[in-house]
Amino acid sequence: MAPQYGVCLLTTNGLPAIPAKWRFKADSNEFSLVLAGDYFPQLHTFLTRAVGPALGSPTTNSPGELPGITAYYGTNSGVTISCGSGKDDDGKQHTGFAIVNYGAASVGSGALSAAQDSQLFRKIVSELEKNPLKEYECHDKAVEHAVDILTFPKEVETLFGATNVDHFISNFSGAAIWNSAAYFAGRYTLELRVPIAIDYEHCRVKNVLGPAEIWIDEVTKVDFSRSGAPGARLEGGHWRLKENEWRSLVKNGGNWSVVNVPIISNAPVKGFDAYANSVRDPIRYRKENYDKPVREAWELLRKLGAKTNTTPGAEKQNR
Repeated sequence: MAPQYGVCLLTTNGLPAIPAKWRFKADSNEFSLVLAGDYFPQLHTFLTRAVGPALGSPTTNSPGELPGITAYYGTNSGVTISCGSGKDDDGKQHTGFAIVNYGAASVGSGALSAAQDSQLFRKIVSELEKNPLKEYECHDKAVEHAVDILTFPKEVETLFGATNVDHFISNFSGAAIWNSAAYFAGRYTLELRVPIAIDYEHCRVKNVLGPAEIWIDEVTKVDFSRSGAPGARLEGGHWRLKENEWRSLVKNGGNWSVVNVPIISNAPVKGFDAYANSVRDPIRYRKENYDKPVREAWELLRKLGAKTNTTPGAEKQNR
């Protein structure tokens, strides 16, 4: 179905099956599908293989909004492919997937003419003259700097252990949000978010722009697809702490009773670690699994572009 909306598929082989309850809507230029539950990790893997890696880091909702995460995929001209997961006002988890065609050029049978192919190639090469990983590299430097100067990352690491916490900045080039995420007690996810200002010239965090908010969600069950991809059911408790409550929690060494959050510490959910790793891996292994192949492809295309960068006019001038 995707090709009829102008999507260029990289492969249809070996894609993970995602058994779930879903509903969809389709018209001439848009297709959307909604699944009950959190299937973002599975859809993220599926779309990365089918249409290409996410365009930048997935973005999380801003403080004050319900928890959610969104990512955009592929390099299809005129077509937007997105996936997002979040909660409605009743706290129910859902995952959405959408394809929107904004008017990609029709090419009949799907094959580009020689002129179109040459024009598209030159456009791609022109874009790739810019470092496609520049934003990622600046993001990583800013994260390293923030871990050194901000108190929030250190506090999360103190409570949950440095190796059990992932730090990242969502909406990096816009209204940036600092995120420190942890998984604990075999059934809970925690994410601390705070708005920040970034010095993009030096890739540093300048300062905090507002109060921190902390979200805790309880995983009640982890389901596995036929391909082995885990998906969590967040049908337990959902809590939101303000910054003053967080300070109290830190001051009392992680004693959840002081903030009235009834944490169950002796009933881990089967498959929880697999679910946590499925969310963490794209963050922890991005450089190896995404940056490295992108950099190699970039260098190759730059070399190919250099070979095809001679125009007829230039040839005449050199004669």
